[in-house]
Amino acid sequence: MSQAPDNTKEKIALKGFGVPLQDLQTNMQGFDMFSDGLMNPAVPVPDGVVGRDGNPSEKRYGVYRNNVMASLIDAMAANFPAVHELVGRDYFRALAAEFIRKSPPEQPVLSEFGGKFSEFIGAFPPLADYPYLKDVAEMEWAWLRVYHGADATPLAPDALTKIDPAKLGDAVFTPIPAHKLIYSRFPLSEIWKQNRSENVEGVTPEADQAILICRPDMDVTLTGLAQDVAAFADLLFFGKTLGEAADVVSSSFKLFDLSQALGCLLSARVFASVHIKA
Repeated sequence: MSQAPDNTKEKIALKGFGVPLQDLQTNMQGFDMFSDGLMNPAVPVPDGVVGRDGNPSEKRYGVYRNNVMASLIDAMAANFPAVHELVGRDYFRALAAEFIRKSPPEQPVLSEFGGKFSEFIGAFPPLADYPYLKDVAEMEWAWLRVYHGADATPLAPDALTKIDPAKLGDAVFTPIPAHKLIYSRFPLSEIWKQNRSENVEGVTPEADQAILICRPDMDVTLTGLAQDVAAFADLLFFGKTLGEAADVVSSSFKLFDLSQALGCLLSARVFASVHIKA
């Protein structure tokens, strides 16, 4: 292999490829100190952040801290608009800042930031008297995951007519990737409607709700499910056959109607495919 010309070596060195390993390690340590301090006010001003007098500048570093924190809080407000509306702007920003310090983002996509927010709210002592907020945050995170979920073509409406009725009990349904099933002992449908202006179809404003969130096309849909239908859906999503799921649910819910439950899920277009178990 021929040697690189001297001018090429100079260009490589200028881009940092010629930096000795120990210098790279030192630079990475400095980077870690700089980034750690952005989330933790107790961390001292890192080396290199100095004022005109050459001394460490808390003020200059504070600009970085404030900008990063403000951007992350804004992202949280965009990801959890109902929680933001329920607790108010000022309280939400303080709450989000506490969460960010405990669970800083681990990747650069801010629309995917906040997966632990519901858990954090549930364990946050000042919100102990507002237990429904945890479920609201969980539902908002589920909505976000569904919104950004992978696309898939829903099952054709006549798909089951092509299956031998004698083998229908062995049918296994595969759900579309963009789906979530949320349970709550609170009337999430009403909270959702009041704070996000979206109706949850097929549910009455009562507690103990099960809400199916899915995106068969471009828009996210929200469908309230009866408890027996939700249990049936869970089993099908888990890979149980139609017959197995129906038997389990029928033993717990005496009024379970298989045709009605299956029709409800097919109408929601939550399935991507169906096949007969060998």
